[in-house]
Amino acid sequence: MRIITIEEHITDPALDGSARKYIMEDAPYYSLTLGKNLPYYPDFNLYADMDELRISDMNKNGIDMQVLSCPAQSGMLTPEEAIPLTRDVNDRMAAAVARHSNRFAAFAALPWTDPDAAAAELERAVNKLKMKGVLLPGRPSREAVFLDDAKFSPILETAEKFGIPIYVHPGCPVPAVQDAYYARLDPEVSARLSIFSWGWHNEAGVQVIRMILGGVFERYPKLQIISGHWGELVPFFLSRLDQALPREVTGLSRTITETYAQHVYVTPSGIFTYPQLQFMIQVLGADRIIHSVDFPLVGNEDARSFLENAPVSDAEKQKIAYGNAENLLGL
Repeated sequence: MRIITIEEHITDPALDGSARKYIMEDAPYYSLTLGKNLPYYPDFNLYADMDELRISDMNKNGIDMQVLSCPAQSGMLTPEEAIPLTRDVNDRMAAAVARHSNRFAAFAALPWTDPDAAAAELERAVNKLKMKGVLLPGRPSREAVFLDDAKFSPILETAEKFGIPIYVHPGCPVPAVQDAYYARLDPEVSARLSIFSWGWHNEAGVQVIRMILGGVFERYPKLQIISGHWGELVPFFLSRLDQALPREVTGLSRTITETYAQHVYVTPSGIFTYPQLQFMIQVLGADRIIHSVDFPLVGNEDARSFLENAPVSDAEKQKIAYGNAENLLGL
């Protein structure tokens, strides 16, 4: 069975370093998560590599193709910083894809804080670099705004025009939210709760809900997004959202669940658990699930066996393992 995984990250020292400066201002607790006893502490040799080290690890663990992306929170940067840095990292990923076209594809990084420049970079990434989607790491701005804000319409219009999905990836929560919800616990517990155990997943889930309620998919009916970590908490609450926010209240043409099921793909992001897989198949169907590891923050070791041993049909396994990724991304 062919295995394609689509949330597989690379590090870019210049972009990462520039974003980290602002992250440490807004989220100084982040430093408490960098060290020992962490489930998400990558091998930085693998993280940086886009050649034989990474491919060797893929071969060892039965991964046929990775879709590369840079998770640095480019929305934290000023346009002057973000425009050249995202262009450079896109060029680097595109060069790796060109060297290993049967093993890699890529999602573009964008200078989100300048939506017109971001739309232009997306057009370049599609037309010249042959990229297959976009990764949004966290919010598209350091401010407390999300993709439903009208100022990001140039990016959404361009993504829809080219049939390019947007992968909504977690990022650090708004500082006021972090202080209200996650602070005043043991410092390390608070730090972990704020980001990779709960806070940044909730943040990414809220972004998707806001896109639905803000009418993004009414305005862009062909737009598709991808949500990792089994949908960043949202699928488990879709029935409640429908109950509490019916069409009579939202003014939307479809229920929240209907919109979600027609515009959102979910991936496991290395949370290899069968109850969640089976729940997603029941709620969304196997056509809306694509495999991902969140490499190298999660290792590739269990990616193939998770699907091979899954208590689902062979047809469903094939859709999740490679079929849906091929269809959505044109691989």
